[in-house]
Amino acid sequence: MSIEFRIPDLLDLVEEYRKPLNPNFDALDAGFQKWIEDAAFLSATHKKAWKHAELPLLIARAFPEADAAHLKVCLESMMMFLILEQLTDTPATSAVSKKWANEFVEALQQAEAPQTKKEGPVAILRLLGTQVITAIDPPYRAGYIASNVLLAEGVVQEALDREQYDENNSISLEAYLATRRKSIGALPFHDLALWTWQLELPDAEVLKNPHIQLMVQASVDLVLLANDIYSYRKEYLEDGAKHNYVTVAMHDPKTALKPGDIQAAIDYTAKEFVDTLARLKENKALLPFGDNADLAPKVERYTELMMDSVAGNIEWSVACKRYSLFPDEAARKAGLVKI
Repeated sequence: MSIEFRIPDLLDLVEEYRKPLNPNFDALDAGFQKWIEDAAFLSATHKKAWKHAELPLLIARAFPEADAAHLKVCLESMMMFLILEQLTDTPATSAVSKKWANEFVEALQQAEAPQTKKEGPVAILRLLGTQVITAIDPPYRAGYIASNVLLAEGVVQEALDREQYDENNSISLEAYLATRRKSIGALPFHDLALWTWQLELPDAEVLKNPHIQLMVQASVDLVLLANDIYSYRKEYLEDGAKHNYVTVAMHDPKTALKPGDIQAAIDYTAKEFVDTLARLKENKALLPFGDNADLAPKVERYTELMMDSVAGNIEWSVACKRYSLFPDEAARKAGLVKI
């Protein structure tokens, strides 16, 4: 018997942040398709998965105003993430995941060091890592690498969570969020955006401001909540969506949800999205930079870039073949999903 549930229209909730598709998309996508076809190391199955991921669409949505050169680097960064994901996802053990996470981080941290010959996925990670780090200007590299270290840590923790999974004693939403905020990979997008627009924000005065930090966390949560809603069908078919906010919410006693009530859990997750968006706006209103002629426009731009990532991720999620949710716009508006 099929399972049906409805997804609320999250795009409608972020309507004020939506922007047109980056005009460099077609050229970016053409280059990506050629890279896949020329990649002899990818099997036919993997090539299909890479095409279905539609990474150029994600990047063109998340960076809607970037030029072609910056967009290409952002795509290469995302390609590294997809390689890491494929190497560490089910059925990879935590030991295997840790090995590949280390290779991923090393490809970035050692990008400028003398290179020894590598084979297989490591060689591709090293090549992409070198291209990305070489392109990113020095003032932005440390932040970008630090965000990816957190990403790698989250990926390893997800593998540990899979190994230790117990339906009768599942992890709490709090524990899940601590990992997912890293593994969703939203923070590297922030660093890429800062680099793309050469936006220099003082660490002590801006980046460590508590309201800014809460806004950053909220924007990351918006990406992960939306992603877990839209990817639920795909993950359910793969492994029961064990490591997904929707599933974890069903088993966390604090939510009062019943295990198996997917629609209630989807609605709960969507409400968290609404509340998180409101929290981001509340913290933005409390920022103390309004009278600072230098910082106010920079912080406003930073907020805009955060929301480019949020809205762009949702735009991609509803359209990509990776999730295959809606055949047309009418279906998206209706929100009906079948498993």
